[in-house]
Amino acid sequence: MFVFAHTGITAGTALLLNRFIGGHSANAAKGSGESSAGTPAEGRFAEVWVTSLGRRIDLRVLLVGSLLPDIIDKPLAVLYSGTLGGRTFSHTLLFLLATAIAGLCLYLSRHKSWLLVLAFGVFMHLVLDEMWLRPGTLLWPLQGLSFGGPVASHSLAVYLLIFFISEAVGLVVLGWMAWVLFRRGKVRAFIRHGQV
Repeated sequence: MFVFAHTGITAGTALLLNRFIGGHSANAAKGSGESSAGTPAEGRFAEVWVTSLGRRIDLRVLLVGSLLPDIIDKPLAVLYSGTLGGRTFSHTLLFLLATAIAGLCLYLSRHKSWLLVLAFGVFMHLVLDEMWLRPGTLLWPLQGLSFGGPVASHSLAVYLLIFFISEAVGLVVLGWMAWVLFRRGKVRAFIRHGQV
């Protein structure tokens, strides 16, 4: 489980999507009035990315969603003595679709987006786990009830390189977001409500 990679890269992707698809402009950085006068324009703009996303969604749900497949499947692997492996039910397209459809229904009926945010976190987890390399698991149960055997993996050197780079990238994104929360005095609001 790449904790910092899953959470940080998912949060970074959500920040980028919010910035480019969410229609948030640079003018909001100038007009927000929340940044201190001593912060360079780039710093104010970077802070606006975090606060804009933090106002739209519960960031805690996003972070939990990015880890949810492992939170569900790793204990299942322990319970079944490793016979299922670490990627089973919640690493499937079926689980992602069920979460997304339930989230869409909740949004359309009650205008609550938290389940859609959770589904986005699950989607990013599957992408970061390269689940397309495990079609027996990803497409379960379409290709049978088995989750598929072991898949040819990267060499140890490549695996360690991927591990350290992805964990470092995730840690940088999470550290930057934590710095924005601390700088703006929003740590308590984040813990209580997931908002910035």
